[in-house]
Amino acid sequence: MPFDITVRHPLYEAFLPSWTLMRDAMDGEDAIKAGGKDKNPFKYLPMKSGILAMSDDVKRQAAYDAYKLRAEFPEIVAPTVRGATGIMLGKPTTIELPKALEPLKAKATQDGLTLDSLHRRAALELMTTGRYGLLPGVDSGGNPYLAGYVTESIVNWDATDQVTDYVVLDESGAVRDRATNQWSNEEAYLECFVENGVYKARRWIKTRAGWQTEDEIAAQDRRRRAISELPFVFLGANDLSASPDDVPLYGLAKLAVRVYRLDADYTFALHMTSEPTPVAIGFDDPAQAIKDGLAPTTIGASKLWVLPKGGDAKYLEFSGPGLDAQAKAIDAALSRAVMFSAQILTDNSRTAESGEAKKLRLSNEQATIKTVALNASAGLEKALKNVAVWMGANPNEVKVEPDTDFFDHDLTAQEITAIVQGWQQGAYSWRTAFDRLQKGGVIPDDRTADDEQELIAEDMEGRDAPPEELFDPVTGKPLDPTKLPLQIIKQAEEIRR
Repeated sequence: MPFDITVRHPLYEAFLPSWTLMRDAMDGEDAIKAGGKDKNPFKYLPMKSGILAMSDDVKRQAAYDAYKLRAEFPEIVAPTVRGATGIMLGKPTTIELPKALEPLKAKATQDGLTLDSLHRRAALELMTTGRYGLLPGVDSGGNPYLAGYVTESIVNWDATDQVTDYVVLDESGAVRDRATNQWSNEEAYLECFVENGVYKARRWIKTRAGWQTEDEIAAQDRRRRAISELPFVFLGANDLSASPDDVPLYGLAKLAVRVYRLDADYTFALHMTSEPTPVAIGFDDPAQAIKDGLAPTTIGASKLWVLPKGGDAKYLEFSGPGLDAQAKAIDAALSRAVMFSAQILTDNSRTAESGEAKKLRLSNEQATIKTVALNASAGLEKALKNVAVWMGANPNEVKVEPDTDFFDHDLTAQEITAIVQGWQQGAYSWRTAFDRLQKGGVIPDDRTADDEQELIAEDMEGRDAPPEELFDPVTGKPLDPTKLPLQIIKQAEEIRR
C-alpha cells in the first residue's frame, strides 16, 4: 500500500465531531442553520415527521425552511468562550526572554501577531476546542517565529518510546495566482519528523499529476548543529500531551443545540395554534360549496356569512397545555446553559459563606479556566524554549507566567486589619503584606512596595505630632504613632466606606 500523507490519526477522527460542533456554535445561528462546516441543512435540526410525510417535494422543503426560520439558536457559547479568555488574560502575563528572542514580543508570527496576541489566540483555541499547536521556525532572514495550528490542522502524530517524533500538519487553503489574480484552493501538508536523531520537515502539495514533495530540510541551530528533537508543541486543556483533551465547553454547546431544537418545535406549535380557525357546518358538499362561492372563505366585519338551514359556525382554538410543557422544557435547558456559563464567568464573592466554603466554590468554578491559563502559558513557554535552542540562546532565560488570580477581591476592614497586624507581629514581611493589600484593592496596581515605603516616609518626615487627618475619626484622639501604618489603613477604609 503506498504512503498516504492524508491519513488521519484515529483520535482525530474520534474528536472531530466535538470540535466541529464547537466551531459551529461559536459561529452562531447563521452557521447552525446552514448546517455548519459540513453544510448539512438537517444536521442540527431534523425535519419533523409531519413535514417529512408531505409528498410534494417543493412544499415539503418550503415547510421545513419556514420551520427552521422561526427557530432561534441561543448565542451563549461564543460569549462564554471569549469571556473566559478575557478573564484568564485580564491581568498581564509575565514574559521574560533572552535578548535574542526579544523581537518576538513585537512580532511572534509571520503574519504579524505580537507574542501577547498569539498567547491570547492559543488560550481562545483551548477554550473552544481544547487543543492548539505551536511550531517554531526561522525565516529566510534568520529571524525566529512561531506558527500556530488549530486542532483541525494537526491531523496525524506518532511517538517512539512515548516521545512524540512525528506530526503532520494540514496547511491547505486558498492561494492567489499572481499572474491571473484568481484564487484557488491548494491542498498541502507539512510533515515533521525525527530521523536518525535529526529533526526534518518536508512539504507535500497536491497537483494535477498527483502528490509532489519538496526537498526535506534538516533543521540546524546557529552553530550549525542538528536539532535532535521535534520542536512542535501540543497545547491541551488539561496538559501538553499529543492526545486530544476533552473540549471544556462541549456540554454548553450541546445544551445550546438542545434549546434550539426545542425552540423550533415550540415556535412551530405557536404558529400553528396561535390563531383560532373558523369552521362552517351544514354544507352537503363542502368542496363544491367553496367552488360555487357559497361557503365563506374569509372573516371580518365586512364579510357576511350566510349558512344553509341547520348550519352552524364556530372557532377551533388550541387550549395550550402542550405548549406550556414545551416552554418549561426550554426554560429548564436554558437555565442549565446559563448556569454552566455563570459558574465559569462570575465570582459570587459577596455571598455570605465561610472561608473554606468560599475557597472550595471558587476553586471548582475557576478550575477550567485556571487549567487552560496554565497550559496556554506552559505551552507558549515550551515553544519559546525550543526557539531559544534553535537560536543558540539560553532556554532557561525563558519564562511565561500567568496571573491566575482572575477575580478582584476587595478586602474588608477586618481583613485589612488582620493583614497589617500579622505583619506587625512578624508573621510575614512587609512586602508580603503589601502584595496582599494590593491584590485586595487597597493599594493601586501600578505602585511598587518601594514606592509605598517612600510615600510613607514622606508622610512621616518632619512631623512632630500626627497631622489633623491622622486623628481617630470616632474618638477625636491622636492615633498612636507606633501603629501608624495600621491606623492609616483603617482610617482610609472608614473614609472609603
